[in-house]
Amino acid sequence: MKDINLLLEKFKMITGGGHSDTAFKSVINDIAKFYCDNFDLEADEVAILLTDKDNMVLSFAYPEHLVNAGMIPISSPDAFAARVYKLNKGLIENNFNQMKHLHLFEFIKGPGDKIRKIWKMMSTVLRAGDLKFGIIELSRKGSAVEEAGEDFSPENQEFLEDTIIEITPYLLKVLPGDFRGKLV
Repeated sequence: MKDINLLLEKFKMITGGGHSDTAFKSVINDIAKFYCDNFDLEADEVAILLTDKDNMVLSFAYPEHLVNAGMIPISSPDAFAARVYKLNKGLIENNFNQMKHLHLFEFIKGPGDKIRKIWKMMSTVLRAGDLKFGIIELSRKGSAVEEAGEDFSPENQEFLEDTIIEITPYLLKVLPGDFRGKLV
């Protein structure tokens, strides 16, 4: 689905009853699909990370294979996700492999048991009004930089920020009050 208005209409129906695990999962998956469709990304090139109630850690809500993978301390000096959250603004990094970052999550096998490096990353904060509650990351992956595709542009960042601000109120409606990634 590429049309934001169709997505928002769907969210109005899904979120009308407030939080349920089914509604939460549906909204998370639809957000990921929306950005996959609009940026020609694979499912594992979208990540949605949400804060715990104390705003101490970010946990993966998407993709599913990372939900049990661990948490990122917001205080981490090396985590791109933590940096975006602390700066409270979106970032583009088209030379992601050259910057200092946490590599841990790149080595967890995704769909099809593939390990693909992240070469390019674009991210922004999830917020509804004054409440900041996570981040979304869009990446371009591949076994080599040539497979990663085009760079993210300022126009891409603008689209991400303009659309996510419309989406987040619906995500907030179905967000579990005690969200923290599943721990195995």
